[in-house]
Amino acid sequence: MKRNLVALAAIASVMSTLLAASMQTKQPATKAAAATPPANPCAIPTRPAATPAQTAWQLFVAANCPAAGGQLAWETWVEQLDLYPASGTAGAAAPHKRLHGSPLQRATQMKLAGAPQLAPSTECNPMSAPPSNVVQGATVCEEVHVNGPAANYVTQNGYQIRSGQTQAAQKRANIQFPASAVEVKVDWIPASDFAQPFSCSSPPQGVHVETIDGTCYAMAGMHISSKLLPNWLWATFEPQNLQTNPNRCITFGACRDPWGSVPATSSGGPSGNTAQTAALKALMTQAKLAPELFNYRLDGVQTVFGTAQNPTLLGNSIIEGENVGMKPGTASCITCHSVSSIKTDGTDGIGQIQDQIGPQYKVPPGWIARDFAWSMALACPNGIQRCAQGQ
Repeated sequence: MKRNLVALAAIASVMSTLLAASMQTKQPATKAAAATPPANPCAIPTRPAATPAQTAWQLFVAANCPAAGGQLAWETWVEQLDLYPASGTAGAAAPHKRLHGSPLQRATQMKLAGAPQLAPSTECNPMSAPPSNVVQGATVCEEVHVNGPAANYVTQNGYQIRSGQTQAAQKRANIQFPASAVEVKVDWIPASDFAQPFSCSSPPQGVHVETIDGTCYAMAGMHISSKLLPNWLWATFEPQNLQTNPNRCITFGACRDPWGSVPATSSGGPSGNTAQTAALKALMTQAKLAPELFNYRLDGVQTVFGTAQNPTLLGNSIIEGENVGMKPGTASCITCHSVSSIKTDGTDGIGQIQDQIGPQYKVPPGWIARDFAWSMALACPNGIQRCAQGQ
């Protein structure tokens, strides 16, 4: 009996040693993979990184790399109003101002009036929830750009006009953008609309500014969505500057970034600034990003649905807050975008938007989902439910 116990102990000791050795060989490999920067940080990632937050930052860096003519990379992509022509006829896009009102803000206001639409106005819209850092009547402007793979998918399938989407619904098509598709939404606030106005020659510390159509604007918020995951990856960013973004990490709760921020969680306000991790700083430095972009922070990243009782939430204090006027607990990018759909008669799903949080929207019979892409609703001129026959 004693010999058996000794033998068993010896076997257990050997197995314990082998297990420890196995764990030691696996852990360094995982850490090395997470820490290894991409070979070309200015190339859009082709697969997710080790964590959603790291993936979000790789997307931000690639989208904001320097491009020709002093532009940022995302500014060279097609704007959604050029992709979805104003006439409703393929190939008939007309030149328009670069900045416009928020389609979501327009849809929210029109829904309150009983006629939901998603068509943006040609002018920037008044803030729906202006804080004390801006003047009375302050405006906010928006633009949304899609990269080449996303734009090509739309045009190759004829989805840039309503008739193409309607036919897809009638055929029960499975609309699925390629994994390389990326969309960037940016909200700008005129420098003159802040309580402490500034110029583009003397901007606030750590805020990217540009002169657009003769007016100086601050880049106050940025959304990035990527089809690297089946339900897309949703990330939102703001500069940590109280002059332009006093409600960052406040309006929609604390900011969380376990990969790029030290500390990982911030509640905003005067003591809410965080430092970059060494990994994020190295990534931005390798990409030669503009100095002020080093001051932008990830509010959060969203990849999964929650439940009605325990929803996953994500919102930007400028894009959903000051622009649209959404309240705490009502912003969930992934759930709201899951409502994007079209009926077999061409009716758009915009009318189904509520305070969409929690589980994925269930598309009713006679409808098809549009792979989370609300921009597809802009395939119709003069209000998305008013397409002319045949468009």
